[in-house]
Amino acid sequence: MSCSGSEPEPDRRDRRHSTWSHRDTRCPLVIVSLCLPPPAESESPVTFQQLLRTLWNRKLTILVCVVVAVGAALGYSKFASPTYQSSALVQINSPAQTGGTTSTFTLPDPVQELSSTSVQVAAAKALGVANPADVASQVTGTVDPTTGTLTVTGTGSTPQEAVAVTDAYADAFVNQMQALAQDQINKYTAALDQNNLKIAGLQAQETSNSPNPLLTAQITALTQTNSTLEAEQSAIQIGMPYAQIQVAATPGTLTGLSKSKLAAIGLLAGLLVGCGIALVREEFDDRVRISPDIESVIDGPVLGELPQDSDVKRGDVTIALVQAPQSSLAEALRDLRTSLRVLLVDQQSPILVVTSPEAGDGKTFVTANLATSWALTGSRVIVVSADFRRPRLEQAFGINATGSPGLSDLIKANWKQAEPEDDGLDTGRGDPQGEAAEQRHARHSSMFGETAVSTYLLETGIDGLQLLPVGVHLDNPSELFDSPGMQPVLDQLHLLADIILLDTPPVLGAPDTAILGSLTFGAVVVATEGKTDRSDLERTANRLESTGCNVLGLVLNHVRHSASDGYASYYNQR
Repeated sequence: MSCSGSEPEPDRRDRRHSTWSHRDTRCPLVIVSLCLPPPAESESPVTFQQLLRTLWNRKLTILVCVVVAVGAALGYSKFASPTYQSSALVQINSPAQTGGTTSTFTLPDPVQELSSTSVQVAAAKALGVANPADVASQVTGTVDPTTGTLTVTGTGSTPQEAVAVTDAYADAFVNQMQALAQDQINKYTAALDQNNLKIAGLQAQETSNSPNPLLTAQITALTQTNSTLEAEQSAIQIGMPYAQIQVAATPGTLTGLSKSKLAAIGLLAGLLVGCGIALVREEFDDRVRISPDIESVIDGPVLGELPQDSDVKRGDVTIALVQAPQSSLAEALRDLRTSLRVLLVDQQSPILVVTSPEAGDGKTFVTANLATSWALTGSRVIVVSADFRRPRLEQAFGINATGSPGLSDLIKANWKQAEPEDDGLDTGRGDPQGEAAEQRHARHSSMFGETAVSTYLLETGIDGLQLLPVGVHLDNPSELFDSPGMQPVLDQLHLLADIILLDTPPVLGAPDTAILGSLTFGAVVVATEGKTDRSDLERTANRLESTGCNVLGLVLNHVRHSASDGYASYYNQR
């Protein structure tokens, strides 16, 4: 479907190649159809390469976590008290293993007996410790279920203390087991003695002339009881000793983790924690970074990636293409010029605004160097200082324009002399032949003067590059840019150069850029990698597009690694 007298508006990405004016709204039906939301794009899964790139970008976070973790591990190993350990083996012989006669004597559980009060008191006495509880926590015991061997393990702050504790508890345990067996033997001895006294008393009551069957039966029973007691006593005695030290306490050895192991654990823990923090920060980080989806933020291409430059940061270099022509930054600026030239191939004398979401993104530096790059190819270039709030363009070229008339004075003078008229003509930015600009220029030449703009231009010292300073009267910049006096100035600029670049204020700080963007061919947005928020960049694009400004693309500034680095390395090697 088409409308008479106009063509349907092309897609915003293709508009930069079109000569149709975006301000033509004579076909509202087509415009409404273009407002339909695009189909939702499914999110692609994160690739291993993207994961590695994320970790590399967050390497400082990971490095800090590793250093902290390793430092904490080494600090712990330095200030923690060392612990030494010694062990002794005690062989335990049960009654069933030592005699053929079944004994009613049973041994207590070795581990429980090792922690009994009797053993603790005896060991503390041997160590010269008044309170047995002070050393009770330094000893543990384990029993081998196969051999029945008890392992006594003692610890101490020195190797000698560990050996002493182990020896004391092993000896105390062996003595306790012997004492338990001896107590049982003594009980049998006491029972035998008592029975023997009874037998002697009964025998004294008997007479040889008249035996007493009752007394004889009692004596016989007591004799049999003694035989049983003697057998059980003998069985206990045969099994002695029930515990004996098989292996004496070993020399004390240092326990716990060595410094190297602690450092390795700290390194591993630091890497895991650092990677986790890096991924979490990346997930919630809304700052602009080089990624495959960066173009979707402004729905436009990345026109260039300008690497960080220490000389520019220190202020030693302002025009990289002149002061450092072989640097990676200069090559990146040439790449930016080439990208824009491809977009502007069908345009004659286009006027572009260079802006950024916020201050500090380097838009003035990009404007000055991009204009220089174009001028070095033989083009006629005019760069306009249109940031009335913080003019810095003159300073970039080393020009002292204080008190010099400029853009603001041209707008005011033209505003006063020109009468408002609605001729319905295009701005000329999309007309390859510039016919609309020539017609308007002819109308205003009699009252404004054909050379009026050219007389305000300052030479920058670079062939083909001129500067239109900001001017003197800087009050109410938004009103000036939106006044009838602005368009005739742009029309004359259109006729005086092959390309015109306007250094404008940050979009989110003032409405000036959005107004100027609607009067020019398009805008180049400068953002700082790792600083500019995606939401701010998206708001910038939306604000420009709301006034009909064509966002040509994005320039990433202060990039830590860019494609031009490889070229610079190759170039310098030659």
